[in-house]
Amino acid sequence: MAIPILPHDIITNILSRLQSKTLIRFKSVSKQWNSLITSPEFINLHITQTLISKHPPNLIVSQFSLFSSPISDNLNHDFHFSELDHPLKSFCKNDPSFPPQILGSINGVVCISLYDDKSSVFLYNPSTKTHRLIPPFPNKNPHFEITHGNNTANLVVFGFGFDSVSRDYKVVRMAETRKNRVVMYREASVYSLRDDSWKCVNDQTIMGQCILQKGKRVFVNESLHFTVFDSNSNFKTKIKCFNLQTERFSIFDLPKFDVGFSGRSYVMKELGGCLSMLVNYEKPIPGMEADWELVRGDLWVMKEHGNYESWFRLFSIRNPASLDVLTHMTPVVYSKDKERVLLELDGSWFGWYSWDSKRFERITVHGLPSNFAPCETWTLSDSLVSLGKGKEKDSDMSKAKIMPKKNKCKTDRNDFLSSGFKLRL
Repeated sequence: MAIPILPHDIITNILSRLQSKTLIRFKSVSKQWNSLITSPEFINLHITQTLISKHPPNLIVSQFSLFSSPISDNLNHDFHFSELDHPLKSFCKNDPSFPPQILGSINGVVCISLYDDKSSVFLYNPSTKTHRLIPPFPNKNPHFEITHGNNTANLVVFGFGFDSVSRDYKVVRMAETRKNRVVMYREASVYSLRDDSWKCVNDQTIMGQCILQKGKRVFVNESLHFTVFDSNSNFKTKIKCFNLQTERFSIFDLPKFDVGFSGRSYVMKELGGCLSMLVNYEKPIPGMEADWELVRGDLWVMKEHGNYESWFRLFSIRNPASLDVLTHMTPVVYSKDKERVLLELDGSWFGWYSWDSKRFERITVHGLPSNFAPCETWTLSDSLVSLGKGKEKDSDMSKAKIMPKKNKCKTDRNDFLSSGFKLRL
């Protein structure tokens, strides 16, 4: 009896529900399967199925190098990290003080650079083991030079996201030069993976705001979000939003925080498809005014994107010391049942927090170089996105221009703020 052949659409549907590791092996089954699995239509379908399945993403951590671990909702499950074979690995081994910085993560693609050097930026997919070196930004403006003397300071920040209409991955670069607290030059530009080129953003609304270098750039609702000081509002902290489809800027306010604390820091994050912000409240330690301690942490979530009235406080941790937290908390991801949130504490360890029961469960971590060194954490989904390069790392590395370290003069990080305003980092 002949073996029945399933219709093509049923085969496609079944395969789209499998993990990329399995599908990569299945490419060798036949030419037809290889053609199907590598087609843009199937890759997009696989991304959609991954989102629908709500399968927990992996954690990706930068600590001297890049490491990844599966996430489990099981409270008794430890995190087991393994080092990724990323394109900056050789540089990290040669100089551990030059760790990779994660600039963004979407659809299984992570954007990375060396922490103190943005001249070489990579897109990298650990699932397909492919990467792409982004061409350097063609800086033609004579005002923007890397200098730290003569009261001149430069800021360059990057963000990474995905335009679902054009199906294009984009890197956003924002730069400004300040001298004696006055902005001398500012620019914004976008790199398109599809076009493999940069272009300038012609939007005058980028003028009038100062960019905060510290903090993650968060991708939510087709837009990248930056925390900024708004010079039109006496340097009040606000959120600048850049839509990757329209390539236009907008700006809106932070949630209504408690003004009774002199020290505040803000951590933006995407949680459950919504923009969120954890406000860390700090106060000086008595007798040690140079050192600050965390006294409270509030997590705010914006239910309707861009609507200030939709900010609501999900929870408030009034006694961080009970969680052994000293300086700050960062939300990472919801549990599958959305009743807990994974917190990164003091940049070095993790735990699940339930806002209903106010119960906290610390997670044992294995595989990271140090339990005490600061780390940077993002989530990483599974995908088949290929970036065009696999083992050709040496050719890419020869093109990458890693700038040597410079002895920077010590400058006040608050020199560009209005009088009386202090930035807590």
